[in-house]
Amino acid sequence: MKRRLLYEITMRAYSFDWDDNILHMPTMIHMDKMDGDKWNKVKLTTGEYAKLKDSEEYRYPDNDIKNAFVEFNDDNEFIKNVKESLDNEDFAPSFNDFKEALIKARTLSIITARPQSPQTLKAGVSIIIENHFTDEEREEMVENIINNYDFTGTQDEIIKKYIESNYYYPVSFKNRYVDVKASKVNALDDFIKKVITSFEKMDKDEYNQMSVGFSDDDTDNVEHMVKKVEEEISKRYPEVKFYIYDTSEKGKNKLIVHST
Repeated sequence: MKRRLLYEITMRAYSFDWDDNILHMPTMIHMDKMDGDKWNKVKLTTGEYAKLKDSEEYRYPDNDIKNAFVEFNDDNEFIKNVKESLDNEDFAPSFNDFKEALIKARTLSIITARPQSPQTLKAGVSIIIENHFTDEEREEMVENIINNYDFTGTQDEIIKKYIESNYYYPVSFKNRYVDVKASKVNALDDFIKKVITSFEKMDKDEYNQMSVGFSDDDTDNVEHMVKKVEEEISKRYPEVKFYIYDTSEKGKNKLIVHST
């Protein structure tokens, strides 16, 4: 008979935004910028767009948002950009946390405004593991996957099953023009429900509490998520500890969020 633990062992789950949070991607956003008395076409990085999107000096080309994100619509371009970012070691503030979570085989979700399909996002995660992890890191990852899951097979098969088991929320996948802030909140809420379902089935002699982390580089998204977690989500899940990370200034500002 197992003896109950007298200390806290936490099941940790993580949600990550992709652009400028895991990787700085070379995908550009097309905008018009006021120069004197005329509008000139310019390209912005995703980080620049997050800061300048509400400025009166910028507008969408021909006042149509769909013209701004033309480079985001190609899945092959996404894969190419992931490889380019890795080759250039263009890592964003949460990259090391993302890598550590993968190595430890944590339960993960990707919550992004990108329109790529979940399968394409999974391919992006696979590329990071294949192109950046050392043999030793892959071996440690597989060992942790075997300890945390019932997956069997070759090393590649086990890693693939683990990647497939995680959760992917491209909130603009079928509708590029959704309310991103609200959609990300809904995605996190759905992820928490799924993680809690798994947590409830776990042996509480091994895990007796749960935490969820969320990181994003867009301050609008972070502020909205903090508000919703404080006012709604934390009340629905009082047993969960919430940590939100603001990576907008190329660093990490950790916010511990409680109900209000």
